[in-house]
Amino acid sequence: MSFNVFTTPMVGITTTTGAGISSTSFARCRYKDIYDLLERLCKSFVSGRDNHRYILRQITQYISNCPSALGSTLPYDEVSLVAKIAQHLGITENAASQSRATQFLNLYERFKASQLDSYQRNALLTFLYYMTDTKYSCKNGHNIYCGTTGTSRKHNHLSYKPNASLPPNNAMQLLKPHTLHKASPINNTNIAAPHLVGTKCVSNIYNASSDTNHKMSLLRQTNSASKNSCCSESESSILPANIRTHMTPLRSGPDMYKILEAKNNLNDDIVQNVIYAFTGIDGKYLRKDVISGKFKLDIKAKSLNVVQAGMLLRLAELGYYHDLVQSYTDNKSGRCALGLMGQGFVSALKNELTKYYGMVAMLQEQLHKQRQAEMFNYYSHIKPDRLSLMKILVWSVEPLKRLQLLANVAEACQEKKGGALASTVHGFLNSGNPMIKNVAKELLLAICGPLYQMLTKWLLEGEICDPHGEFFIECLLEVGPDRLWYDKYRVRSTMLPNFVTTDLAHKILVTGKSINFLCEICQDKEPIKGGDELRHCIEENAEHIFSCVADTKLHSTIDSIYFNTSKRVLDIVMGPHKLLEHLQAMRRYLLLGQSDFIGILMENLKYDYFSVQSNFSYYFFLNRSELDKPAKELYSYDLSSIMDAAIRSTNAQYDDPDILNHLDVRLMSPCDGDIGWDILSLQYTLRGPLTTMLEPSMSIYQVLFKPLWRMKHMEFVLSSKIWKDQKCNAKRLRSMASQLKKVLYRLHLFTSEMIHFIHQMQYYILFEVIECSWAELQGKMQQAKALDDILNAHDEFLNAIKCGAFLDPNSGELCRNMETVYEGIIRLEVWQDKFYDLCFRELKARQKYEDEIEKSEKVGKYGITTEKMFERGQEQKIFEQTLGSYHKTLENIGGDYEKAVRCFLLALNSNNDHNLQLFGIRLDFNEYYKKRDQRLSVALTFEHMRLSHVFSNARSSLGSRILNIN
Repeated sequence: MSFNVFTTPMVGITTTTGAGISSTSFARCRYKDIYDLLERLCKSFVSGRDNHRYILRQITQYISNCPSALGSTLPYDEVSLVAKIAQHLGITENAASQSRATQFLNLYERFKASQLDSYQRNALLTFLYYMTDTKYSCKNGHNIYCGTTGTSRKHNHLSYKPNASLPPNNAMQLLKPHTLHKASPINNTNIAAPHLVGTKCVSNIYNASSDTNHKMSLLRQTNSASKNSCCSESESSILPANIRTHMTPLRSGPDMYKILEAKNNLNDDIVQNVIYAFTGIDGKYLRKDVISGKFKLDIKAKSLNVVQAGMLLRLAELGYYHDLVQSYTDNKSGRCALGLMGQGFVSALKNELTKYYGMVAMLQEQLHKQRQAEMFNYYSHIKPDRLSLMKILVWSVEPLKRLQLLANVAEACQEKKGGALASTVHGFLNSGNPMIKNVAKELLLAICGPLYQMLTKWLLEGEICDPHGEFFIECLLEVGPDRLWYDKYRVRSTMLPNFVTTDLAHKILVTGKSINFLCEICQDKEPIKGGDELRHCIEENAEHIFSCVADTKLHSTIDSIYFNTSKRVLDIVMGPHKLLEHLQAMRRYLLLGQSDFIGILMENLKYDYFSVQSNFSYYFFLNRSELDKPAKELYSYDLSSIMDAAIRSTNAQYDDPDILNHLDVRLMSPCDGDIGWDILSLQYTLRGPLTTMLEPSMSIYQVLFKPLWRMKHMEFVLSSKIWKDQKCNAKRLRSMASQLKKVLYRLHLFTSEMIHFIHQMQYYILFEVIECSWAELQGKMQQAKALDDILNAHDEFLNAIKCGAFLDPNSGELCRNMETVYEGIIRLEVWQDKFYDLCFRELKARQKYEDEIEKSEKVGKYGITTEKMFERGQEQKIFEQTLGSYHKTLENIGGDYEKAVRCFLLALNSNNDHNLQLFGIRLDFNEYYKKRDQRLSVALTFEHMRLSHVFSNARSSLGSRILNIN
């Protein structure tokens, strides 16, 4: 079918008036335009001037009689027009009719895609519908009015049966016979004589405007059905057989169409409600429950059967999960994930909903096309694949599973953020369902987008861009730069994703921390190698971080950046800042490794140095040392001068001056009753980057220095004070040896025991603990690949010393017993000073008594008076009594010391550390204490080893025995 009319359609013509044109002139112009258009239309139908004038007169006459024919209201909508035209073209069931209908629909789709206004498009379709070419022509190309047998036009007209699809109320129907006769006095003879008009002329008129004849014939047959019924059958035989076949009306078509249309409308209405429910919209049959949010059937929906109702409720479940997922994307609901990573999660959910909306839109489009082609499919005898509830139910299986999964994930993630959110979604990757794994992976990639940006920023620039507290690395702003390495940055365990291992998190932390250390502390701002590779790896292989095994390219890239950064830090601190040299200096001075310096410093502090130079005599020992003064009388500058003198007197003077400048004397805050020995401490002051690295360890050095200093003090008291006094005073008190023999014997015995104990203790701590631990530290420092390796080895070194010096929490009883031994040594020192003072006073009294006798003999007097002899005798008795009292005091001191040593040995033998057990054996190498305490003779069996924790349990038998001894 083709249309060769390119004029503007008459139906619905609209014009606009200019501002300066009157309504009368505008109407005159409008009618003239209409007349010109009609004339052009008639010329397109016929070729002769008289012929088109005839038609033009009939049309104008009709318009003048029916002014409403040019109204703006269109009789049909666009969908109905397309269906009617397609029905008319496909009225027969042959292939040609089907091809014409298909061609028309294709042309209509192209026409619909144009930018023409919908109203004008509808008007043009209405015009084309009225001018449809029926193709009912003769074999020779002439129309039915030009039969070769000379049959009159009247007979042909009466025998023509129109197409049932043509509209009953069209424009040409209004061209009634009486109107035409009134307009033109043409008699029956003229009508019955085809030669007066001309075969060619009438044929052209029909071929160009067969719809006019078609509609006029329909009008005549409709108005005079009863009148012409008697002759219609005979006259119809004039038509060819194929035309009669094609013109056979479908008598049952309209009734069956109405029934089928009502049924299809109900089905389409139900499907439309389902589509509405898919997006959470109430419909005619489904209503949403206000409380639960689920869909339920409307109580007024009584046209549904049981099967349809069940399928509707089942399909409405998809809408419920759609609303549930949508609620997790609404910030006002209070159920959204938080932070930037939460926004990524919400964005991923919205993308999933967008895909879902696309699928629902495809259903809606399919339903729309189904409704448009309904009439055409019926009259074309085409049985299309209609959209039904069962098909939608089959289609909804996959979207329902996906929305259920999204709802479950969103529910588990509500009000979570950062690493906790990522960990929750990552847990779904462990599912064996491929769909769950794929969805979880897509959501996780969207969530981790901000995490990758924060991670890249931290690894390459050492900066944390985390406005919502989601990153698993946390910066403590209140911590200063001196604590940058240890306390300023830390791993936030609550935000650590479960796919980031502790080891990987530590490497990430150290990498960013190293960059900050280089930039802020060392002023080294050189870019880190591997930055571009890391960015490329994250862009291309972002999912590698989810791997259970750290063997991906992303993990290796992070490791590479970690080692490069750590190596640069290590090179700086080991090179320009001399980390190893400073550690050695702290070992020598704070851990008493420089023995000559410590000995001279102890001697200078113990005695008055100037008194030694001027008066090396007995009275030298009576001078009070600097540290024996009350703590409040000491000043650090006095002690600093003593330390400088000790440095100049020993090999310490050859050390690097930069190292010695860090060494100083510190006086701690004194308590009531403290003396100088209690508050003195050597201090090693750190500067620059060393402060950041070693500042936390300095407190441990101070803790270690105090017991080591006290042990060194005890060793100095025994060796340089008590033993030297005994050796020097033994000859001077030779005259009193008979009276002092017992006391001096016990004194020498106790002194030897104490010296042996202190020497073994000092050897064990200084050599077996400190030196061996230092050797291990040196080996680890040589193998270190990062600064943390050195600092960790250094911490292990200090912890080993703490355990070896009995300063760990498990060695509390050992420390108390050792302190009891030290108290015995101090008591012995005080007792010996008083004892020798007593002896020398007695010796001086005896010398004075003898001098007086000798002096009286020289003057001729023999001896002394009885009164003086009596006085002297009383003094001797008092001395002997006092000596006996001193003897008892010495025995008490020795007894307390021996008990403390036995308890100390018992604790060593009961300890799980074999080194401490061997140390206990060395302390009692001749089994002197073992013979005096049967508990020490118990073999080190498993039964006895169970008592290793005896000091933490006072209820145990061994613990009670020790407590009773103390």
